[in-house]
Amino acid sequence: MMINRWLSGVMLVSLLSFCAASSAAESPAKPSDVRIIIDISGSMKETDPENLRIPALNLLVELLPDQSQAGVWTFGRYVNMLVPLAAVDQPWREAAKEQGKSVNSVGLYTNLTEALAKASWKVTPDSGFNHSVILLTDGKIDMAEAGQNAEQVNSAERTRLFNEVLPVYAAAGARIHTLALSDGADKALLQQISLETGGLFLQASSADELLKAFLKAFDRAVPVEQVPMEDNR
Repeated sequence: MMINRWLSGVMLVSLLSFCAASSAAESPAKPSDVRIIIDISGSMKETDPENLRIPALNLLVELLPDQSQAGVWTFGRYVNMLVPLAAVDQPWREAAKEQGKSVNSVGLYTNLTEALAKASWKVTPDSGFNHSVILLTDGKIDMAEAGQNAEQVNSAERTRLFNEVLPVYAAAGARIHTLALSDGADKALLQQISLETGGLFLQASSADELLKAFLKAFDRAVPVEQVPMEDNR
């Protein structure tokens, strides 16, 4: 069963990971700030027919540590702040899982540039947080309406992405981890986004691989210490 695989992943992470405690002599590490950006374009109906984006989001929500802050954005033609950026606590987690139920596949376009622009709110070098972004998409920049020159419109959006949006993240030391969920995704673009910000590029060739990819991106966004198991301990 698909759910069993999800639960196995949760148990594995719970057993192998724990947050490192800072000693009194050490200055505390900056808390994590994680922005999750999810594609809800219509093509996701085929790429993610079981809508595993919802349980994947729920898993990340549960794994986010207290003292961190997080927010969730969705994008198709328009960009929506699905879960407001705020400190992570139990009420936030419950609200995030409730709002996450509305993740769907009804968007008409793929407004990737604006999604990253909107999610850069309060990403600054002096914010006091270690900023990370997890971006999931199955497509490419696609914002040309009927009658418009698609190549010209999408090229302009790409130029804005690299000249105006990504420098904001780079200046703040924010890493963007990109996850391509289909062969139709602009993998070269997503790889370049990750490269420009020191992030990780991942590809899930099927929805079954989505959990593993999300967990790997989360591990980079919120590093934790891992210890080997000896005598089942």
